[in-house]
Amino acid sequence: MNIQLTISLLASDRPDTLKKCLDSLTPFLKELSSELIVVFTGKEQETLNLIRQYTSHILPFTWCDDFSAARNTGLREASGEWFLFIDDDEWFEDPIEIIQFFQSGEYQKYRSGYYVVRNYTDWSGRQYTDANVARMCRLTPETQFINPIHEFLNPLLKPNKFFHCFVHHYGYAEKDREKYKASKFARNLPPLLKEYEKRPDVHNCMQLVQEYQSIDDFETAIKYCRQGLKLAEKEARVGACELWMQVRFPLLLSSAGRPEEALKEGERLLLSPRTLEVGQAHLYAIMAGLCWELKEFQKGIRHVRAYREKMRYLKNHPDKAERQNGATVTYASAKDRCMTAYVGGLLFAAELEDTRQIKEFLTWIPWEDEEQVKFQYQNLENWKHNYPKQKNSILEGYSILKTDNGYVTLQKALYAEETQHFTEADEFYRMCVSSCPHAFLYQLIELAVRNQFSLDPLFEQLSIEIWDECAKLLTERTQTVDMPEFLRNVQAGTAGYPIYTGRLEQYFLEKQLIQSYLEISDLLELLQEYCRVVIAEANSLYKSEVLSDPDYYALPSRYKFSLVMEKVLDGLSNNDYNNCIPLLSKAVHAFPEMSDVIRKLSNYLEEKLQTPRQPVSEEFESLGNQVKQVLRGLVETGQWQEAFGVAEQLMALLPNDLEVLKMKQDILRHI
Repeated sequence: MNIQLTISLLASDRPDTLKKCLDSLTPFLKELSSELIVVFTGKEQETLNLIRQYTSHILPFTWCDDFSAARNTGLREASGEWFLFIDDDEWFEDPIEIIQFFQSGEYQKYRSGYYVVRNYTDWSGRQYTDANVARMCRLTPETQFINPIHEFLNPLLKPNKFFHCFVHHYGYAEKDREKYKASKFARNLPPLLKEYEKRPDVHNCMQLVQEYQSIDDFETAIKYCRQGLKLAEKEARVGACELWMQVRFPLLLSSAGRPEEALKEGERLLLSPRTLEVGQAHLYAIMAGLCWELKEFQKGIRHVRAYREKMRYLKNHPDKAERQNGATVTYASAKDRCMTAYVGGLLFAAELEDTRQIKEFLTWIPWEDEEQVKFQYQNLENWKHNYPKQKNSILEGYSILKTDNGYVTLQKALYAEETQHFTEADEFYRMCVSSCPHAFLYQLIELAVRNQFSLDPLFEQLSIEIWDECAKLLTERTQTVDMPEFLRNVQAGTAGYPIYTGRLEQYFLEKQLIQSYLEISDLLELLQEYCRVVIAEANSLYKSEVLSDPDYYALPSRYKFSLVMEKVLDGLSNNDYNNCIPLLSKAVHAFPEMSDVIRKLSNYLEEKLQTPRQPVSEEFESLGNQVKQVLRGLVETGQWQEAFGVAEQLMALLPNDLEVLKMKQDILRHI
């Protein structure tokens, strides 16, 4: 489960406004897959105790007069697709507009977001000015805060989304702002500067660059990098420090928000006679990345090609490749850039709609080096889907590759299907069943279902555990309305694997039970079908004497739940409502993921019993607390996927329980 939004809060010792801020953030945590990170610069235990009620992700930070350094501490821990930051003296009036932005999926169309900060100039709240501020963005590896004071997110990419919702901010109403004194690198910097004054050489320059870079003071790092490169020109040989700074220099400029200058300086270094081949290889790859940022696609392709030529040269001159070593700048680290460079080449070619170069660059990728290639599969998948008009050309490019790589074979099968060569598609499908990367098995299954290929060859290769993961993905991807037909096609594609088809049906039914808004009659009918399918599987695997005891410790949770729920359904049909409530308690212990279903049944029982709400509500609250105990157990044992489902349902049972909110964030981070 992806985290949609990371909220990073910079907090000191201001408990009054902090409490308002934290309370205003709880709607995000309830309604979205989100996490709260608090960068804590204060000292008071009381403040820490307050924060711990809302999140366990607390990052202590010693204040160093650098807001970017503090912000980047939280940023580096962020796991969300998007990032939002706020201060402890600000709080949202109503965040529903931003919440709906994520719930609707609209956030996928944008790269950054602005909301309003209402700056009050007096404590009465009558005098204020509104400012649209860029406080949200889609996270990328390049995302960072710039400037120690009046910090900002960089890069801030378009398109932008502007929200009307606002936060209250009384910071300007204060008479004085406390000035913090300590510096993150105070212990290292004074002796290093003293040493530099005595001996301003290349090595000390490199050390200063590293120190200032570590606190995101890129401008000072750039100054010392320039100085170090200038000093290095006086030396006869190119040393490791100079090689390192040659590669680091354009990266520092880019981090400082100056990509044009970074590209210019990088290209200047490439022409320098002091830049060694290993350094050139690194720089060509870095220049390609800058070209993508600056939308200079033709130039980017030239740099990708130059990178490849330089790497081929180094491969043919192993003595140079081994000798040229500058700390983290080596032939091996240059080689590690190949997949990023070549995928960049594919992006450039796609932007230019250059089919010939797409096909050529695909042949450059080291498909047989699974360790290197596997980390780019998802980027390759995104590339294919982000250029739908060129999908056929991309698949055609895969079709001519001479490799047994499983991901490529899958693309060949998809291309054969696209061109209506169904016999060939079936052949590639069968070749792929034993080599397809697990993350893309669901595509192989969908291919087989669409074309009525036999699933037996695939099921022969899959363990039930891997099939479970595939079935979960298929459940996420399949619309409820399409589930019956999809399931029929799966069942028609196999003769000897009823447990596999039954397991998929279970997941489909669970999704309908948990996520659908059902009338009670439809809920009961669906639940009865679910119990039938699960118990049929249980009967095929267990002896009847084992299944006669739903409390038997070794039974899977679905079996226990269904065996108990079968008795609940029987009680409901016989109007035996009083005996159903304790059975519901057992059911929620057995399978907490179904707690929302149990809540609906509990409400139904409440109506049938026609008793005052309070006694049944107390019973239901007791059920909720029992589920919370189960959730704690899942968290303690690291069963994060299961715990997430329980937490989601528990939010419906105990919507105002801060402990549940806190556990949900921990679970999302681990997932």
